[in-house]
Amino acid sequence: MARIILISILMALAGTNVLLDFLRHASISEVHSNVVVSALVAGFATGLPAGITFLISAKTRFTISGINIYRMASDFVLGLGLLAWFYLLFVRERPEYYEGASHMYVATWPVLLGTIAIVLYLSCLLAQGTYQAIKHNKVLQS
Repeated sequence: MARIILISILMALAGTNVLLDFLRHASISEVHSNVVVSALVAGFATGLPAGITFLISAKTRFTISGINIYRMASDFVLGLGLLAWFYLLFVRERPEYYEGASHMYVATWPVLLGTIAIVLYLSCLLAQGTYQAIKHNKVLQS
């Protein structure tokens, strides 16, 4: 349940970033449906890699030395996304004129997190396959 809440927070941080970028040159009364849709799409796209890795880790019971490597990979993707968006919203200065740079994060972070998630998933599959092959060879040699 905690991971679902953290994924929701990640989505809210990404959507808030889009909204704050728009409000730099406008007021709340000028927010229209395109801005709301953009904020929702940004939030969903940013939360998607973390959500998919969480679902994969929830379905996989494979552990090495008591560590579920799929869950560890999922937590890494989620933690990296939360740190990045927390930095973008609360630490980085948001100057009055910063045209397009923040939108670049909205476009690149989901792709970056997705790529990291895929690489980690393939690494987990490789580790699981190697572990199973070693275990199988020990059984055959006995």
